[in-house]
Amino acid sequence: MKPNASLATHAPQWPCPQSSVRRRRVARVPLAAALAAAALLGGCSMFDRPAPTASHFLLDVPAQPRAEGAVLGSIVVRRATAISPYDARGFVYRLANGEWRIDAYNGFLTEPSDMISDALMRGLGQTGRFGLVSGPGFVATTDFALETVVEAFYADFSDPARPAAVVQLRSYVTDRSGGVGSVLQSLSADARVALPDGSPRGVSQGMSAAVGEAIARLVAQLPDGPWARAARAG
Repeated sequence: MKPNASLATHAPQWPCPQSSVRRRRVARVPLAAALAAAALLGGCSMFDRPAPTASHFLLDVPAQPRAEGAVLGSIVVRRATAISPYDARGFVYRLANGEWRIDAYNGFLTEPSDMISDALMRGLGQTGRFGLVSGPGFVATTDFALETVVEAFYADFSDPARPAAVVQLRSYVTDRSGGVGSVLQSLSADARVALPDGSPRGVSQGMSAAVGEAIARLVAQLPDGPWARAARAG
């Protein structure tokens, strides 16, 4: 479907508009004739449509600043879980007409869950709130674990004048020092960052900034005393 004219400045463009012509019965029509008829009726020939180009990116999340507070021990960041459709590598778009679309040509080089997990691990380490921050492959026992669900991860074009990257994270911190894994706290963060433009690179830049903002809001919710006591008790 051809994007709305009002989205032309910001919204991503697709290679060829889909025809809205009603189905017609075709019997014993040669292939060449069928292709010619499709071109006339649909207005988009398979021979003159522009060749689609694909762009793939990795999140480039800004570094987190040092944060004030006690050093809370060691923590392992588990691989995040992204709910559908935000687990897709292709960019997910919310459009002005209520439609949702996954870009078949432009998106990320790897799964959002992996990139967000890596960003969380790096971000927590940069804040200085933990003595050790490790990833899923770390075999030694840590004081805490961070489990994260990606509840939203998309480019919002529902308001053509203000396109934005939207990220919603929900994390659970569990206490591993006693071997039980009880939940210490649930953390949640929403971030909405304006896109510089509707190009694939602009969407990637906006998503990167939104992930960084969401992580900063998670860090701001970290408790101090209770976690320090749990770490010493182990």
